[in-house]
Amino acid sequence: MKVYFVTDMEGISMATEWDQVRQGHEFYPRYRDIFNLELAAAVEGAIAAGAERIVILDGHGSRDYNVLWERLPEVVEIERPGDVKRLFPSIDESFHSLVLIGYHAMAGAPEAVLPHTQNRDWEEYRVNGTLLGEIGQMSLIAGHYGVPVGYISGDRAAVEEARALHGDDLPATVVKWGHEGGKARSLHPAEAARRIRADIEAALKAPRRGIRFALPAPYELTQKWTTKERADEKAGTTTMTRIDERTFVKTVDSALEILDLS
Repeated sequence: MKVYFVTDMEGISMATEWDQVRQGHEFYPRYRDIFNLELAAAVEGAIAAGAERIVILDGHGSRDYNVLWERLPEVVEIERPGDVKRLFPSIDESFHSLVLIGYHAMAGAPEAVLPHTQNRDWEEYRVNGTLLGEIGQMSLIAGHYGVPVGYISGDRAAVEEARALHGDDLPATVVKWGHEGGKARSLHPAEAARRIRADIEAALKAPRRGIRFALPAPYELTQKWTTKERADEKAGTTTMTRIDERTFVKTVDSALEILDLS
């Protein structure tokens, strides 16, 4: 069994503030430890389920790695995203599942913790009119290869968003519950890690092969900014077509190009 992990940090237990997951900030090391505790538990669960190859994409935006590889079994492979047209460099049709760890809901999601879509200045992002966040983006790219999302951990809003795309039976671990204003009630990190390990082992032992998220090509991408000022900045650097004060559109042929908003 081959499993491809994509990681983020806003969806880990306890994190409720941007500075807690921002590399270089004084709070960051403490929350990186929580992230790596949850990630290590997920890896243990995947191995217990029979995973023979595990590739981890360190997907949380930062200058350096967020993954502390010295805390993981040597069997894992770790990579970082580069070209937006090749976001998952090592994935192919032979992978059993895409696993999302530490994920958050899309911009504007109610009662979500640290919701956003790529950039906190994006108000919304759509593909063929369908409103998507980062969960949907990762799902659509994986679906290009026929690889289903097999599991997600994150806050309740993120899990609900994923299940809206993949079905109510998508295996998941909710590690925190958002309140109005962005704060949250959270599991203790040790309990979050325990549940993640158990849930991912069970998930990967029950294949979801053939269940993938897909939209028909070509793909019309719509990017809407929160302010006209940010849209004005975008206008001077893009080939996208501006259709109103805050919105740009572009059409691409492949799901691999859905993040190419140049």
